[in-house]
Amino acid sequence: FSKTLASHFEWSLGNDIQVISTLLCWILGFLIYAKTAPPKARVIRGWRRWCKARVIRGWRRWCKFVVFFSMTYRFITVLIPGLSPIEVHHDLFDYTVFGLKWCYDVLQFYSDLHLPTNLSNALSVCFRDMVGLAIIRMIVQYLQAFRRTSFSELKASTISSIFLFSKNFSIVQKELQKEEDKMEEDLTRELKDPKRKRTLALPKKGRTSKSLLADLKKRGAKENKKWEEGLVSGAVYCGEEEHTDLLNAAYAAFSLANPLHPDIWPSVNQFEAEIVSMTASLMNGQIHGLKDIVDTVVGCISSGGTESIVLAAKAHREFYCKAKGIKHPEIISCVTAHAAIDKACEILGCRNVKVGYDPETYCVDVAALEAAITSDTILLYSSAPSFPQGVVDPIATLSDIAVKHDIGLHVDCCLGGFVLPFAKKLGYDVPEFDFTLPGVTSMSCDTHKYGYASKGTSVVLYRNKHLRRAQYFCYPEWTGGLYVTPTIAGSRPGALSAACWASMMAMGEDGYSDRIETIMDTTQEIAEAVQGMEGLYLLGEPKSMIVCFDSKAFNIYRVGDKMTKLGWSLNSLQKPSCIHLCVTLRTVEHSDKFIGDLQQCVDEVLEEGNDGPLTGNAAIYGMSGSMPPGPINELLCCYTDVILKA
Repeated sequence: FSKTLASHFEWSLGNDIQVISTLLCWILGFLIYAKTAPPKARVIRGWRRWCKARVIRGWRRWCKFVVFFSMTYRFITVLIPGLSPIEVHHDLFDYTVFGLKWCYDVLQFYSDLHLPTNLSNALSVCFRDMVGLAIIRMIVQYLQAFRRTSFSELKASTISSIFLFSKNFSIVQKELQKEEDKMEEDLTRELKDPKRKRTLALPKKGRTSKSLLADLKKRGAKENKKWEEGLVSGAVYCGEEEHTDLLNAAYAAFSLANPLHPDIWPSVNQFEAEIVSMTASLMNGQIHGLKDIVDTVVGCISSGGTESIVLAAKAHREFYCKAKGIKHPEIISCVTAHAAIDKACEILGCRNVKVGYDPETYCVDVAALEAAITSDTILLYSSAPSFPQGVVDPIATLSDIAVKHDIGLHVDCCLGGFVLPFAKKLGYDVPEFDFTLPGVTSMSCDTHKYGYASKGTSVVLYRNKHLRRAQYFCYPEWTGGLYVTPTIAGSRPGALSAACWASMMAMGEDGYSDRIETIMDTTQEIAEAVQGMEGLYLLGEPKSMIVCFDSKAFNIYRVGDKMTKLGWSLNSLQKPSCIHLCVTLRTVEHSDKFIGDLQQCVDEVLEEGNDGPLTGNAAIYGMSGSMPPGPINELLCCYTDVILKA
């Protein structure tokens, strides 16, 4: 084919077209093969990835070589005016011979050079070329940045920039400081107990263990009362006294353990490996061989869902950027995705491409997500379920898209990791969401939620060890020795891993199944009750543990504020404004009280009408809805300052 193509164009382009056309046809063949190769074959997938990476890297190197060669040639021909120009030759061997001969001619002319004049001209030409290339590069970078920035991002960035610029004026600074002081005073009054005892420096003399334990127990008894009465959305997921005692005892047994030292505490290392294996088995991450179980899915323990998501993003960035030669990685997520992926992108320097949701189901808009995929995309982010509305994204469809485009797919299963697998076995309507789907490359599952472990443990899973290796932090040149950690933290509390292992071993499949069944039934019961209340409607179809509702008749935050006054601690959400309840074992025992109190609050708001006062969350979210991002950030920072204050 290359010879035919060459003979067709030879009359106008010369004999060297045969070499060029041959190379182009080889590249074209690779690209066609890579595009049409069956995606389900592992060997072909790997071959296709290898070809694409080599083509991209080769093309970039060739462009750099052409620029360097052309600038060098122009520089030398100006420096040596009598040097003969490059002629067209027939094959690569002739080019090589000519190159050597040309270098010899350069050396011959060396003795006859008029360096001052010729060097000045050559440097002038070289300087103009460099300026031109710099301008072209700048234009290309601006165009790339413009292509990667959506209108909403540009708008938010512009407003924030204007706000930051306005803070430079003394008048604006004084007004902002006055408002911030007032806000901080109000938040302190609302969030801090004025009668609290504060210790701002080390006591001169240490307190006795007896007095300290008495103090701790007194504080704990007071603050535990709210969740023990089942008035909290999420937060404490088990709370059974016997199980809590087991966790405390397991923690005490390994209270000094550190997984960073497996030679000292090998049991902790074993605990973590078994936790990962047990969690992977729930996500269909194991296959049964003839003799025993062969692990296909791997993972590690992290400090929580946020770190699991950050580690998964880091692994995909390292793996896919290296494989595909990507310089500006992008992750695509829905606006309902957990804020942990925003943290990950901010830390890792990735662009988080936000897409909308289906207004009927509140799942990610699949069409918008696929349309947002570019050559820089490394990862699709999905939720099972999402935190706001508790819906499970169409992960089976996303899996097909990920395989089609040869990119990663992360499933945020932090809430549902120990709910959905058992709910599916119990016969509830749960769509596919785990490693049975070929496109799923990583998952995050929180053991400290419905795994009923102590706070501070989560599991991040990967389809293979090659992807997990991209998560590691390796520093072989450190003067302190060869250093590597699988997670962000170096030293970690082995006691938490021991407590997590004890929790999973104590529960077993039967323990989890019984508890999940009661949670699923209670969720459906509450959802049906909410759906039947005047003025309320459900957002999304509750398939797990979350019931989310809103109102078209009144401000839903007013209902939330009234529930707060009755002792409930629910989650207020935004865009759209709504409230949700995350059902736990403690909620199950008080579901009737929740339904009765919610009905009472709804009736009161309906009776008051829209003229009722806006206080609490209703006032805060109402104000934030009308404010640009800059002032909202100041509000959030002020809130955090108050929280961190003694």
